Amino acid sequence: MRASARRVLLLAATLGAACVTRSRRLAPSGATAAVGTPDMVQEMARQAVLLDAKGDRAADTLYAPDALVVANARVRLGTPRFAGVGLGGRATVAAAAVTLEGRFAWVLVDYRWLNSERNQAEAGRATFVCEQKPKGWRIVHVHSSQLLQ
Repeated sequence: MRASARRVLLLAATLGAACVTRSRRLAPSGATAAVGTPDMVQEMARQAVLLDAKGDRAADTLYAPDALVVANARVRLGTPRFAGVGLGGRATVAAAAVTLEGRFAWVLVDYRWLNSERNQAEAGRATFVCEQKPKGWRIVHVHSSQLLQ
């Protein structure tokens, strides 16, 4: 099996698990998670949403070079990356939950986006898959959808 095919299978399995869990595993079986890792990964996901809503290019540094970003079933190549988020306005993160498994983590985030000048407000949910790389944690996949209201 080619390396790219293995990676796709791993991401699919991880995403499937991320969509149905809300657990927070601090110590994966056979390993001990680094102190502060769940908080650090959660903060990275939070910053990704907040910086993206501002159109801040600093958000790009949070992603692996080959990261895949999907919003409302469409691949996003630039800002805004998240479903329901438009240019301008600001975002807030309402809730986040982290699950760790070895060198992978996924974060489920509920967020809100508001543009008071245009009288627009949207709610969304994003699932981040993060991988611990040699230079630290990076987002390797994120998908988001707008919540039904």
